[in-house]
Amino acid sequence: MLDASQLFYTQIAAGVCLLIFAGLAYNLLRLRRQMEASKAWIKSDGDIVASEAKIPLSHTSDDQDDVDAVIRYRYRVGGQIHESDCIKFGGQPMMSRAFAEALVAKYPVGVSVDVYYDPHDPKSAVLEPRKLDNLAAQFVFTIAFGVIAVILIAHAVAGKVLYAGNGVPLFAYALPLVAFIVAGLSIVAFVKGRRQAQASAQWPTSPGTITTSAVIEEKIEDKKTDSDDSSGFSQRQQRFTLRYRVDLRFAYRVGQRDYVGTTWAWGWTPIYGRRELAEQVISKYSKGQQVAVYYDPAQPGIAVLDPANRQGSLAPLVFGGIFAVGGALLLAFFMNVGFGQ
Repeated sequence: MLDASQLFYTQIAAGVCLLIFAGLAYNLLRLRRQMEASKAWIKSDGDIVASEAKIPLSHTSDDQDDVDAVIRYRYRVGGQIHESDCIKFGGQPMMSRAFAEALVAKYPVGVSVDVYYDPHDPKSAVLEPRKLDNLAAQFVFTIAFGVIAVILIAHAVAGKVLYAGNGVPLFAYALPLVAFIVAGLSIVAFVKGRRQAQASAQWPTSPGTITTSAVIEEKIEDKKTDSDDSSGFSQRQQRFTLRYRVDLRFAYRVGQRDYVGTTWAWGWTPIYGRRELAEQVISKYSKGQQVAVYYDPAQPGIAVLDPANRQGSLAPLVFGGIFAVGGALLLAFFMNVGFGQ
C-alpha cells in the first residue's frame, strides 16, 4: 500500500501527466484541423526578408538541438502587407546546427516563395502546409503521457502500486508500448518515403545549377571523466568526435519562380564518420554544374536531384526494427520474469 505521502505525490503526478496529455492531444487535433483546412487556403507570392541560424553562446556540441532557424517572409493580401515566420504547422522546433543551416540555406534572403494563407484570417500563413513531421513526434509524446496518466490514476485510485500476475509493475509495460509505437511510425515513414521516391521518378524536370557543394564538419562532444591527477580528484576533459554531412544546394526555376533545393536524394540525411566518404558523395557535383532537377508539380519547392538514389532510405526501417526488437525483448522479459510483490 502507498502511505499518505506516496499517495499524495502519485495523485499530483497523475494530475500533471493528465494535463500534459490533454494539452498534447488538443494541440494534435488542432494541427490536424489546420492541415485539413489549409487545403482551401490561397497561395500568394512572398519574399524572404530574414534568414539566420542563431547559435547560442552555450553551444558546445553540434549534436545539441539548441539552434534556432529564424526565417521571416513578407507577403501581400489585397492591399495589405503581412509578415510571418511560420514555416510549417506546429512551429519550428530548436534543431541541430547542421539542420538549422540547411533550412536557412533553402530560404535565403531575397528569394521568392509561395505563401499559403487562410482567406478568413490572412495573418495565418505557412510555407510548407504539407510538412507532417511534427505530427509523428507529438503523437508519440501524446500516447506516452496518456499511458503514464492512466497507470498513475489507477495507482492513485487503488491506493497501491498495481502489479501484473507475475509481479511486474504495470507501469513497466509503458516502455515496450512506446517502443512499438515508435517502431510503427518509423515503418510508416519508410513506406511513405519509398512511395515518394517512386513518384518523384515521374516528376517533371527543370534545368538547375549547383550553387554549393561542400562537406560540413560537426564537432560532437565526447563527455568522459578522467582521474589521473595525483590528488585523486576526477577531472573532466573535453574531447570531440568529428562527423561529416553533405552540404549540397542547387538553384532551379519553375515558371516565373526561382527555387533553392537542398535534397539530393531521398531518405534520412546520411552522417559519415570520415570526411572521405562524404567527399565521395559530392564528387559528382561541382559548383556551377548544370543538373536536372526533379520537382513536385503540385508544390515545386519540393525537389530532388537523384530520385533513384536509395542511400539513407532504409534508415527509418532500421530505426524502427531496433525499437521493435527492443520492445519485444522488454515485453518478453516482463512476461516471463516476475519481481515479486
